Amino acid sequence: MSLATKCGVEFRDITRLLAPSTSLRKFGQLFGLEQAKAHFPFAFLDSVHRLKEARLPDDDSLWRSELSGERLQASQLAQIKAEAGAMWSALKCKTVDDYLAGYLHLDIEILYLGVQKWNATLEKVLGLNFVELGRYTISSLSYTAGQKDLEKRLCIGSFFPNNAQMYAILRRGMRG
Repeated sequence: MSLATKCGVEFRDITRLLAPSTSLRKFGQLFGLEQAKAHFPFAFLDSVHRLKEARLPDDDSLWRSELSGERLQASQLAQIKAEAGAMWSALKCKTVDDYLAGYLHLDIEILYLGVQKWNATLEKVLGLNFVELGRYTISSLSYTAGQKDLEKRLCIGSFFPNNAQMYAILRRGMRG
């Protein structure tokens, strides 16, 4: 799911940055992006030499996703292959390598545009910019949003030092 370099840079699978059970396709749809997640026959890549091939495979079994485990109908497979063919033509691909480069570029574009829209929405609704804050997980964003909301509603007894209920919770959780 990730590759790490000796100098500390880590490349993570895009899906590791999304909420559980959210695919990149759903992420793009959530933000109404024009770009739709493409399809790639990963089962086809059993050798680096396959990247030199001049066309995508016809074999339906190579287009099935082993990650999702879902069984695709013949009509779904035909649709997937048609979309892949249209992308091949639009990118003017000469080899599977060209198609793979376009496929990966599209993944990054969807993630980038979706994250930009998500950040703009958070900024508009909550006044939070998760990039500037360095908060990249849902839990850290939720905590920060809660703190910001609490600041708006501060009154006597609602802040930590005078809140007996918060003190009792912390006291029960003490160790040592």
